[in-house]
Amino acid sequence: MSEIGPTLREARMRDGWDIAEVEERTKIRAKYLRALENEEWSLLPGPTYTKGFLRTYAEALGLDWRLLVDEYKREWEAPHELDHVPVRPTLPVDPRERGRRRLRRWIGVLALIVVAAVVVVLTGPLGSSPKAPQPPPAKEPGKSALGGSGASGSTGTISCVRGAPNYLAADCVSLRVEARSAGLWACIVGDGRVRLDGVRLARGAATPTYHARRFVVTLGSSPAVLVVDSHRVAVHSSGGPVRYVIVPSARRRAAAPKTLRCVA
Repeated sequence: MSEIGPTLREARMRDGWDIAEVEERTKIRAKYLRALENEEWSLLPGPTYTKGFLRTYAEALGLDWRLLVDEYKREWEAPHELDHVPVRPTLPVDPRERGRRRLRRWIGVLALIVVAAVVVVLTGPLGSSPKAPQPPPAKEPGKSALGGSGASGSTGTISCVRGAPNYLAADCVSLRVEARSAGLWACIVGDGRVRLDGVRLARGAATPTYHARRFVVTLGSSPAVLVVDSHRVAVHSSGGPVRYVIVPSARRRAAAPKTLRCVA
């Protein structure tokens, strides 16, 4: 289910704006603003104008317009004809060619067997005695940048940092939470593993930068900032806890939790 319209409407209501004020600030006609919030795409001039309206409206509300435009293109925009790759027909294989391929495979298997036998002979009792294996160096325990209990280090199973040993070029998102007021309760679960377990942050404090394919972030009612792949997304104060699900291509607000607890 699309979250574009509800996200725009909730952000506008939190800021205390009405449609007329937004129309004056963005120079977008009120009927188009209502169509965006109600997701009535047929009332808008076309996909190009719709994406432009989404960007202007989201920037005026302090939202990340890229996430909204990406969601619109994924959910509502028709795929370009060039995105459809034709299926190439399968040509019949000449039986003689099939036999040559089978022979090449058997030759490759035999070559691997010969190489393995040579390695066994060279490393066996007749060869030089192997050195005793050295134990791997002990890893230093991860240190939390917050200085409190319940926060794990920023090293995970993957990394979005180019050049890192565990760098993953695709399906990777980085996340950091910044507190805009004292006592922000925060929980971060990445790829099913708790990265930050219910820590309260002081005003101006920030969590380490975590990397995962999917995050579930639970925050208290205090205002905060989500830094997603270097894009800052403001989270305004609310009447209770809020929860977000963040993946590389989208950020959506999940159902508000009733209690402050970490979930995957």
